[in-house]
Amino acid sequence: MKAISLHQPWASLIASQHKHYETRSWPTSYRGPLAIHAAKKFHNDHRLLRLLGIAESEVPRGAVVAIANLTDCIQMDANFIASQSGTEQMCGDWSFGRWAWKLENIQAIEPIPQRGYQGLWDWQMPETKSKI
Repeated sequence: MKAISLHQPWASLIASQHKHYETRSWPTSYRGPLAIHAAKKFHNDHRLLRLLGIAESEVPRGAVVAIANLTDCIQMDANFIASQSGTEQMCGDWSFGRWAWKLENIQAIEPIPQRGYQGLWDWQMPETKSKI
């Protein structure tokens, strides 16, 4: 399956289903299963940590933390941005002209250690975890 690396706490916000769109400067034609990888980098935003209800030290890093289904890629316009909840807008860069990758059927998983990469990359779930 494809995977994408996100700085924390955004990966955990997806895993906890507070965030249903990943906002990017570029579109993708890929649709299907998407592994959500928590990069080792952390964006220090205490508002986002409060959403998770955990301390920075408890946020997994360097691991795949969720599997989602990427179902759409929407170029943002004023109407689309205005239709998003305050929480969703707080969890991404909702600037006009950017892209919102719609994530559905999000399943948090026990973190699986993995090196991250830029862009979309191929990831295979370890055999022992594939029954998720």
